[in-house]
Amino acid sequence: MMGKEHRISIATLTDYHLQDFIRCPYQFYFLHIEGKITSQLDWRKMVQFVVKQVVSRYYKLPPINKTTKKVMEFIDDHWSAIDVRQFESKNHYYMALANITDHLLQFLTTTKIEYPPLFLYEKFNINIEELGTELSLTFEVAEWSSNSFIIKKYLVDTHEEMNLLFNNMISVFCEKAFGQLPERIEIYSLMEGKTETYIPNMNDVSDGLEYLNIIKKLLQERNKYLKTDSLTVCKSCSYQKRCYEGMNINQERFNSQ
Repeated sequence: MMGKEHRISIATLTDYHLQDFIRCPYQFYFLHIEGKITSQLDWRKMVQFVVKQVVSRYYKLPPINKTTKKVMEFIDDHWSAIDVRQFESKNHYYMALANITDHLLQFLTTTKIEYPPLFLYEKFNINIEELGTELSLTFEVAEWSSNSFIIKKYLVDTHEEMNLLFNNMISVFCEKAFGQLPERIEIYSLMEGKTETYIPNMNDVSDGLEYLNIIKKLLQERNKYLKTDSLTVCKSCSYQKRCYEGMNINQERFNSQ
């Protein structure tokens, strides 16, 4: 589909690579396989960086200073670095700012945080024998619980397939690396203000290994990459021209057969 056909070598399955692949395999190919860097950054990645800074700084505060005012200050500190031109429109820019602000305030300040987190934006790697590769995962927030620990992910936006990816990755990684599953996994979608909660069990580990093996095989066969059908992804994608050119070439090849 995209140039010469050959299998792509997968040394490490990385969470942010898989997140990009699920969002759109074409976009993943141009960015991570061809390494085509554009001057137009993905607005999601810029906002996700702001979220990381705000959440990280908030969790490092002593309990008495974990206030609404502090969250607002942190958002103001980091949001100013974002260029409005990276968004689809000024309306989109201000809508994103309002949603991210409202929902960060809601998710961070409604739960009392008394103890430092177990992990805070820490990246771990582990070799998974069943996958024949390494698994790399960043834990945004891991909090102690009475029986185990709780994993929290603060994402700009998400959907069912993305949630499935993280539930599988986290379940497999925690069982293999720590010998223990999290008590629960909480995924926060900041643009929509939704929370998805998962209670993992050992079936999720076996299912997760099967799922990740399927993803690995899809990644290796680039001739099977399919374009996303999400208009929201395409509208803000800086590879639109390359993408459409590739689609036209593929259609010509199909018609000539």
